[in-house]
This record gives sequence, C-alpha cells and structure tokens, in this order.
Amino acid sequence: MPSTPAYRVLIDAIARLQRVQREVGTELARDLDCPRAALSLLWLLDKVGELGIGDVAQHLHVDISVASRQASQLVESGYAERSTPDAPGTDRRVRTVRLTERGRAFTADTKVAMDARAAEAFSAWTPAELAEASAVLERIADTMAEFGPRAAADATDPAPTSTPADDPRAPALAAAAT
Repeated sequence: MPSTPAYRVLIDAIARLQRVQREVGTELARDLDCPRAALSLLWLLDKVGELGIGDVAQHLHVDISVASRQASQLVESGYAERSTPDAPGTDRRVRTVRLTERGRAFTADTKVAMDARAAEAFSAWTPAELAEASAVLERIADTMAEFGPRAAADATDPAPTSTPADDPRAPALAAAAT
C-alpha cells in the first residue's frame, strides 16, 4: 500500500484549516448578529478605507454582484454608506462604499471579540511558536499562490519573453526561498 505524499498531507491539513476557519467565522458572525460575509467587508473597509465596488470584489475574490450585495447589506444595516467620489479627475459614475461611524464602532467590537477568542485559543502557545506558525503559513500562502491563474498561464506559454528577474513575483519567490 503506497504511502500518502507529504504534500497531500499538507493540502488536506490546509483544507481542514479552511473548514475550521469558516466554522469559527460563522459562529463569530452569529454571536455578533452579522452575516459572515459582511465581516470580511467590514474588516477590509476598516483597513483600507473607501473603495469602489469593483475593488471590493477584487480584494475579497468575489463576483462584483456579490460585492455589491454585501455592501448593500452593510448600508441597510447602517454600517456603511455609498458615495460618489468628488475629487478632480475621478469617474463620477463609480460608486464607492465606506464605513459609517457606527460601522467603525461595530468593526472595532468584532475585532475585540475575535482577539478574545484567538487569545483563548492560543493561550498555550508561546510567542515564538506563534511567530513560527505565522511564518510557515505565509510561506504556504506564497507557495499555494503558484497554483493560481498566473502559474497556469505560465505553464501553457511555450516561449517565455522575460527573464526570471523580470518576473513581478521575483521578490516574493526569492524571499520564500530563503
């Protein structure tokens, strides 16, 4: 009976982590009386500020209709507001979304709740163990990014037109290799 390759064990562990993360997020959202998908948008807007719906979709890796629906839920809840940029040279057809004061306060509360859960969950871990786990997860994320559309396009391109140093991923790949 052949043994399971180590990379398959890792991929299975990643899948389990994703399931657990979804479950924890769902439980947190339920406790906060907030849709789970809205939490990601709240945290994104808190971090980067005002965004166009297309940018929201890109950041959250969802379809623009999904991003628009999530933003509408936040607006209806009073956590966000839509606006039209008025800076010179901006496209006034683009609608943006940003947190309201109520949204910023609610987002701060969600982070406090998440931090309390994380502190309890990882209370037996040392700071060094947490730092090491974070570094490994970052390396895994960088490696898994190689499975994305860019990697697939590179695999089908028979004649590369740039050198490895020209690759925009070069700094990340070099960092991952060290």
